[in-house]
Amino acid sequence: MYVLMGYSNSGRDIGLSHFLTEISCISKARIRQLATEAVDVKIDYESKYAEKLRQRALQEGVKSVEELKARVKTAKSSSTPLQPSNPPLASSTNTGSTSSPTTATSATSPAAAQANQSAPGAPPSSSAPALNKIMKIELLENEDPETIGKIWTECHSTKDCISAVIPGETYKTFFQRSQKYPMFIVPLMQPQGVEFYLLQFSYHQCVFTSLLEYKTRVAQARPYLTLTHYPELLPTKGIVLMRGELSEEPRVLSSADALFLALQMQQFYVSGGERKLKLVEAFHERPEEFDHHVLIEEMARVG
Repeated sequence: MYVLMGYSNSGRDIGLSHFLTEISCISKARIRQLATEAVDVKIDYESKYAEKLRQRALQEGVKSVEELKARVKTAKSSSTPLQPSNPPLASSTNTGSTSSPTTATSATSPAAAQANQSAPGAPPSSSAPALNKIMKIELLENEDPETIGKIWTECHSTKDCISAVIPGETYKTFFQRSQKYPMFIVPLMQPQGVEFYLLQFSYHQCVFTSLLEYKTRVAQARPYLTLTHYPELLPTKGIVLMRGELSEEPRVLSSADALFLALQMQQFYVSGGERKLKLVEAFHERPEEFDHHVLIEEMARVG
């Protein structure tokens, strides 16, 4: 699905092929080892975050962590949606030069207006910014999809974020599934074991936070990563642009972590085959059948 062009990490660009090579080397041995360890020795989240949990209990006016957990368990049943960063892209709209195609603009050209009108839009309540707020869409009118992809990649090559160019037909399938199955969990390898991250879709945005963060804070859960998909070029160029931004408050994930989570989302929702998609379906339709051990095993399967 994603043509992930690479990400910036301390000034060093790492392409997708290099990343997948690393995943391939790790997955056959290390991931299976982690999967086994996760079954036998679970991560002690309460010890890891003991002080944070105690502070949270004091803030909530409860006497103990156990009482806090009981309150969270009750609140969790409301399934309060996560909220993207506010605003997720506002901090980077003016990073380019005045002649750069990434400079913020009102984009009032006919082509920009047509792109906005014909793209699958989000409702007024969506916090996702329009592409014409961060790019001069009119400058792309005469460019082919491949060139646009290179421009998109170049303008993100020096930023601490990830980017992607997605084939239109693939995104249509992905978008339909994301609306049908708007929540899922994906595993992330950590030195102490496997940590689960919750992803939640809101139209063309997807936010990630740790499962512990969501269970502890529920409505106040902080998004650690926000992926924004821009469908404005879908009608005319047949592509969708994606940008992933990492939260700095707190900064929990690295660029490599963000890329891994985006790849896992892609794999489970559209490109990883029937086995992965069935796990997403089971998570929503047959939760009693959902097995996180199988989820970890599937993480090792690239493609």
